[in-house]
Amino acid sequence: MLDEDIIFADWWDKIILKNARSRDSKELGNVIAVDDDNIILNQDNIEFKIPKSYVEGYKGNAVFLGLNGKDIQYYQS
Repeated sequence: MLDEDIIFADWWDKIILKNARSRDSKELGNVIAVDDDNIILNQDNIEFKIPKSYVEGYKGNAVFLGLNGKDIQYYQS
């Protein structure tokens, strides 16, 4: 395993239990898990699988996603 792989894995673990926000500042729910390709959000007992490619970063207790709030419906699992 490369050092970059370790750093990358640690980064994803740090966003679990943080609040996800859309590009238009809507609250999308909490990150409850991360798999190989997605982050899993829980919003009012509904789960969403959001591709990791939409994660723009995190700061404090917020994870910022590059999609609009209305688009989360397409990722309901």
